[in-house]
Amino acid sequence: MLPQTPLSSPVPKWQQTWLALLAPLYFLSPLALAGLTGLKTMPRAAQGLLAGYLISQQLPALFTDTPLQASLTALLRTLLIMGLIGLGVSWQRSERLMPLSLGLVIVTVTAVLMTVLSGVPLLSSRLAHPYMTSITLGLAGALCIWLALFGQTHRLWRIFIGFAGVSVLLLSASRGPLLAAVVGIAAGLLVQSSRRVLLGAGSITLLAGSLTTISLREGNSLLTRLVQSDTNGRDLVWSSTLSAYQSSPLSGVGTYFLGRHLQAPGASCELWTGPSGTPTCPEWLQSLGSPWLIAHNGALQQLAETGPLGLMGFFMLVGSVVFTAWKSKDALGVSVLAGLLAATLTDNTLIVPSPFFAEAFWLIAGVQLSRLTEIKVGHGVTAVAALIVLAFPIWVSSVLSKPKATVSGQLQFIQSPGQVGSAQNYTVYSGWLLTPGKYRLVMRSCLKSCAPVQVMSVDTRGQDTINLESRGTIRNVPVQTLQLQLYPAEAGTRVLPLTTHEWTVRIKP
Repeated sequence: MLPQTPLSSPVPKWQQTWLALLAPLYFLSPLALAGLTGLKTMPRAAQGLLAGYLISQQLPALFTDTPLQASLTALLRTLLIMGLIGLGVSWQRSERLMPLSLGLVIVTVTAVLMTVLSGVPLLSSRLAHPYMTSITLGLAGALCIWLALFGQTHRLWRIFIGFAGVSVLLLSASRGPLLAAVVGIAAGLLVQSSRRVLLGAGSITLLAGSLTTISLREGNSLLTRLVQSDTNGRDLVWSSTLSAYQSSPLSGVGTYFLGRHLQAPGASCELWTGPSGTPTCPEWLQSLGSPWLIAHNGALQQLAETGPLGLMGFFMLVGSVVFTAWKSKDALGVSVLAGLLAATLTDNTLIVPSPFFAEAFWLIAGVQLSRLTEIKVGHGVTAVAALIVLAFPIWVSSVLSKPKATVSGQLQFIQSPGQVGSAQNYTVYSGWLLTPGKYRLVMRSCLKSCAPVQVMSVDTRGQDTINLESRGTIRNVPVQTLQLQLYPAEAGTRVLPLTTHEWTVRIKP
């Protein structure tokens, strides 16, 4: 096991082993439920805060379309979070997160080996991993950097995980984790700016700059992705999530149930490929839809799942944790909390279970709650500030409610059947008069909420008018509303389309 700074009460061996194996074997996450017993030792103020959070998640669930299911899934997520918090409470020190670095290094080495063995040059494409995304790899790099700078263990191990962290962060070419890493480092430095930490931060910056310079000189475009502003289609996901919330504005749609609103009509739950080569999913999981489809924004996810009450309870808990870490001058705690919160701007890094990052957040949260003896105004102010910053897709939609003045889009004609015999291969022909440029044409199917049926790239450079064919599988229901929406080609923070045309379709076999 990795050497640690001697502490008053050592962490049980099973917890150290679990933490070291968590990143490569993230199905071990539910073992954190054993930490629920640690909640008994929390200060009364912290216990009251958790009780309020529990109520804020359970009450909305009772008013959803499926109250029993929603109550059970809300309870499941709450218990997983509280189990992790309980472990953190028993640890009392953020430095006890250090064994996680061993698993993160295993993940990093696996990704590099897989990429190299596939014959792909490291600087020509994003790192690949057997079961982790590029964003997950980037967050692994960010956590390695925070542990290297603000953790406590042997110097050589800190140097090694710092180098590994910078390498995997850049080679993953993930912008969200890069932002998280920068925010986490900056927040930690505001708390602790010793000579060792400043030297480490300078070395990391120099290493990152050197790797970037080498990549650009060799003509590799991989790292140029890090400075692009495109949100990679998240604007459409945010729009669908807002539509899901509007279908149940008081209660939300239920914990883990957002995926059924985001998946395309006719899409099946796909967990693995069966013997016949078709997507397979357990029957009990099919009722949840696709719980792994997320809003790609933490505040928006919480609002859509649990409504305003759940959102307020969640951010009161998060704000209290961050404020306590700041007041206690916990550099590692502040860096992990601030960095992973920043990552929720474009991803969902606090939902459990996760590959490892949400577990790291709630473990550190538990450490902070072990110090929370009273609720102060600062806790509420921090909660409100975090909500305002992280909920930007919501308020941007309100501020930018009008189309851009420089872009005009006019639908000249549309041929859209009002009655069909099947939901399969529904086809729409449309003609558009557009300002020359690049766009996306989205066809959506709407009942209580809307989900995309097809997203088409449109290029009108060199021409003013264009005729298009949109085709896809719509919902297999008697009556629904379909929409054609026009968006700019480059996905930004704008959630509302440039223009929308809608009509009603009936299916009569």
